[in-house]
Amino acid sequence: MSAGRRLPLAGTIAASRLALAAAWGSSSSSSSSSIYYPHQASEWMYDSKTIAMKVEGCVWTTTDDNEDVGCMQDGSNDGTTYWYQMAMCRRAQVAYSVYAADSSSATCTTGTFKGTYVTQDGLAEFAYLMGTYDSYSPISEEKVGDLPMCEAGSNGYYLSVGCANDGSFTIDEFSDQYCLKRVGTYSYLNDINNIFKNYFHSCYKIYSSQTDASVAYSTAGALISGSKSCTALDNPLCQNTERINSQAKSTSSLASTGHSFMNFNVANRAKYLLGSLCLVGSVIMFLGILFTNRRKRRAMMHRKMRASRARRSSSKRSTSRGVESSRRSKSRTPGDSSRSRSKSRARSSGRSSTDKARSSSKKRISDDEGGVYA
Repeated sequence: MSAGRRLPLAGTIAASRLALAAAWGSSSSSSSSSIYYPHQASEWMYDSKTIAMKVEGCVWTTTDDNEDVGCMQDGSNDGTTYWYQMAMCRRAQVAYSVYAADSSSATCTTGTFKGTYVTQDGLAEFAYLMGTYDSYSPISEEKVGDLPMCEAGSNGYYLSVGCANDGSFTIDEFSDQYCLKRVGTYSYLNDINNIFKNYFHSCYKIYSSQTDASVAYSTAGALISGSKSCTALDNPLCQNTERINSQAKSTSSLASTGHSFMNFNVANRAKYLLGSLCLVGSVIMFLGILFTNRRKRRAMMHRKMRASRARRSSSKRSTSRGVESSRRSKSRTPGDSSRSRSKSRARSSGRSSTDKARSSSKKRISDDEGGVYA
């Protein structure tokens, strides 16, 4: 953080308080609770008697002061703003949860939880604010002032403060001059991590109405005014408030309703599709059976026709034969019949005479044979 920005920090907070109160037309009696922060923390901040925090860990997220932390400049010489490059600039930030209570003792419980916040200017800004507004702070600018902020290293890579997977602070290596492409871990900041583990991972008081004149000039006011809110959707180290959880539940219920509605539509579509397929299949089967029976009927009709034709032809033949025989019998005359009878009689008499002659000749032969032997 630049020196010109650090010096008038308290004056800037007070001036913003007066300017915003005048802009919103607030009266003097309510001006103490009219400070507007992007995370909307003014109401509970000025109504609380004690405010405490608990550091969650290191979060790799966007930064506010791009030029001072080694990012690309905010604008070019022709006035063009590289907003897309500014949005991509990220640095190691401190994520901490804030707890506020109406009592004089600081407690970090679910009932006093107000939200999780993330610094905007890195670990150095957090250490500077803690050392400036808290005389008993275990961390200050002197302990982190020598840490590299996207500076060229001896091995060809750029070094800058980074975050490990467990939320601890490290020195990481980057391949580009703006420290956007991480290569790996260079070293671990064990001394800094031990300070956070021993002091800030438990409930640490940053404001008390008994010792601080105003919350605007306390450690809580300085930290929260320079931070932005953070949720579990942004980073797993961040925690959701009750308002966000309720909205998430309503959104999830709407999403589940929409999902079930979509599933219902899909089920109906599947039913309609199956019904259509069954209908088409039944039509195809009906047509197949119809054509098959038609063929069978045709074959049976042909057989019947052939049988009937055969019967008709046989009956015609029998009738024609009977007619012919009757015609023949009718065409014969009485003379013909008598002639045929006389012929038959002559034949029979001729046969009898020949038989008699044969028998008489046999008798003669037998008599002659008997006379010879005598």
